[in-house]
Amino acid sequence: MTVQNVNIDYCGIITLLKKLVRIGKCTEKEAKKIAGYLSVQDGVEIILFP
Repeated sequence: MTVQNVNIDYCGIITLLKKLVRIGKCTEKEAKKIAGYLSVQDGVEIILFP
């Protein structure tokens, strides 16, 4: 997968995590942990946190 696609996918995941936090299905701490793990796992060049 190209770096651009990985970054775009990551932005979508962050959006989903923010919505999950907003509706109470995930805590902010859990969302940040997931975002951090995925950024390392997928080799993301941009780092965003929910």
